[in-house]
Amino acid sequence: MKQLVYILLTVLILAACRRDNRTPLFDLAYPNFRFTIEAGQNPIIPGAYAIRGIATNIGFFLNQNNTDTSAFTQINPYTATLRCLDGFDYVFMEGVSVRICEDGTEACTPADEVFYIDQLQRYPEDDRIDLLPGLRNVKRDLSRESYRLEIVVFFAFSPPANYASQLDMVFRAYR
Repeated sequence: MKQLVYILLTVLILAACRRDNRTPLFDLAYPNFRFTIEAGQNPIIPGAYAIRGIATNIGFFLNQNNTDTSAFTQINPYTATLRCLDGFDYVFMEGVSVRICEDGTEACTPADEVFYIDQLQRYPEDDRIDLLPGLRNVKRDLSRESYRLEIVVFFAFSPPANYASQLDMVFRAYR
């Protein structure tokens, strides 16, 4: 009986696995978002840095690739990097969450996360952090004229100095 259950589970798992049939069409690069993490912030409360009214430049990307929004089904996070422009390392950070949402008065929610990293205290000290892409499809947000960007920083302890930081993001459109 046990063997039958294992065989059945194996068949179900293999049947659930599918190949990724998505075809990448083009990348949407959004570089040079600058903000400053100020010294002495409360480590219990995450630092939130919001930038409103960021142009998506969707018309530019569509013209460059000779296409329109009906040609692709999704836009997914691809890669992002957070760098300290002063050369300091980010030893005081525990995690980072990058969120994008509709440009309005409402703040982004954790469900709007596109890039993240956590448990930074386990990694070597560095002035550059490569963020992990989320699974969220952001076609709706990046097909509009503008969006709101929020960078949420979780602290392990208070930042010892001001950290001039830069976020660079790349999204990829798929057919």
